[in-house]
Amino acid sequence: MTLEEAWGELGVEAGTAPDLARRAYLRLLKTRKPEVDPQGFARLRAAYERVKAALEGTEAPRTQSEPETTSAQPPPPQRAQSADQRLDVFRARFSALPSDAPPDAPVQIAREAVAALPEAAEARHWLIKALLAAKLEPEATQAFRDAANQGHPEFLVGLAQVFPRALTEREFQLLGTMVTPPFLWKLADELGTLDAWAQAGHAALMALAALKDHREDPPPQPTWILGFLLHLHLNGQPVEARTFQLRYAEWLKAEGLDDAFDKQDEAWLWTLVLELGTLSDDFPVGVRRLLAHSVINGSIENAREHLRAYRRHEPERTAEALKQLRTHCPLFSAALGERFIGTGTPSLAQRLHLKAPSAETHPVGDTHPVLPAAHAAAARKYTWYVILGLIALVMIAVGVEVLGESSPARPPPSRTEHATSARAEARVLCEETPDAETKPPCSKLFELIASAESGACSEVSTNYLRLRIAVEEMTTRSPADIQAATARRLRRNHAQTRLETALRELCPKSL
Repeated sequence: MTLEEAWGELGVEAGTAPDLARRAYLRLLKTRKPEVDPQGFARLRAAYERVKAALEGTEAPRTQSEPETTSAQPPPPQRAQSADQRLDVFRARFSALPSDAPPDAPVQIAREAVAALPEAAEARHWLIKALLAAKLEPEATQAFRDAANQGHPEFLVGLAQVFPRALTEREFQLLGTMVTPPFLWKLADELGTLDAWAQAGHAALMALAALKDHREDPPPQPTWILGFLLHLHLNGQPVEARTFQLRYAEWLKAEGLDDAFDKQDEAWLWTLVLELGTLSDDFPVGVRRLLAHSVINGSIENAREHLRAYRRHEPERTAEALKQLRTHCPLFSAALGERFIGTGTPSLAQRLHLKAPSAETHPVGDTHPVLPAAHAAAARKYTWYVILGLIALVMIAVGVEVLGESSPARPPPSRTEHATSARAEARVLCEETPDAETKPPCSKLFELIASAESGACSEVSTNYLRLRIAVEEMTTRSPADIQAATARRLRRNHAQTRLETALRELCPKSL
């Protein structure tokens, strides 16, 4: 690339001041992102390096198409090497390393290459690759950061891909100007897998904000959004959860997608997420986690038992928590039951006709989001399902206790028996919808049970929620007959509860 071509690539006149040339480069960098347009990014980078070298009075790296100019002055005794020639020297040193060379040998060569050719991105790649091979992760993280700060912003994308938890607030902001929403959604998902939920919430909010400039890149499916919001609550990030929920709802309204949660199970889960969002920031963290965990696992029973224990140790805080639940969370209150919630709770008949709380019912200064009327209607509609499911579960529990008293003592089930029970319940879930599209989730579900049986419980902890959401989605096709729909839901809930019980026996610390 000639100097004239470089000026044209940047879109500025020849001889422009260095700061104006750099501004032009940074402006064009926003539209030539390395992960979207690698060739355009390479041309832009080469043009900027050529212009920068010309302005600083140093020689720019020469391409093969450029003719080598002769100097009027007598040549020096030893001609200066071009950047490519100097890189060739380091390439030869790498090739000459024996197979049994110590891990720090390539690291040393790469460090020398970076010191000699700081403008060469290839030398930076060598250094990061050598540091990762030597398992020097802190040094590799710093190498990514140094490259990004010293004129190679594309290495910030690499830092986010390899060491996402290392990103600082400033780096998050800069990354948001360089990548597309799909990259940010993937980053949020990866950070959640790493239990970095504060950063995951930050990445998701950035992805939502970027949607206005990238209308061709919509957010993930509603089921993913529901699971992500529940995990934010589960992991002590209520502010991020509430902010994300509100902005996502605004996006749905702006796009005319108010029916995004029309599916039976999605509407119910969305209502529960909205109820969690109405709880204040000082709501007991432990109780919030119990509620979120009960939604993720599809059973309120564990939350009820833990709340009883919590009330014995923290009676005042529990009373305040239950007061908020009565005021803002009608569906959770109905699921927990009148006798547990205590006096002052609406009767069952009243609870089935609850109206959405209005702005007038909140005291002055209360900033809790108001539960939309449409979702309050969904809460009323699905309260019957919750109550019927709880009644059926109680009847099953009583039957098990009676049978247990009359049968002879037997040794506790083995891991194989728990796994066999889990597979049987998984087959019940999968038989609900024997369509071709249900085969991948069912296959993954059986793989998960095999992992639990073999003791690989970390995989169970990481993947169960996603599989559960997939199973929920594939079993939402309900028949028109309301009685058949209710019976079908009860069969599925029973199978799901027994499946989770078997998995907890196999991996008690993971679920």
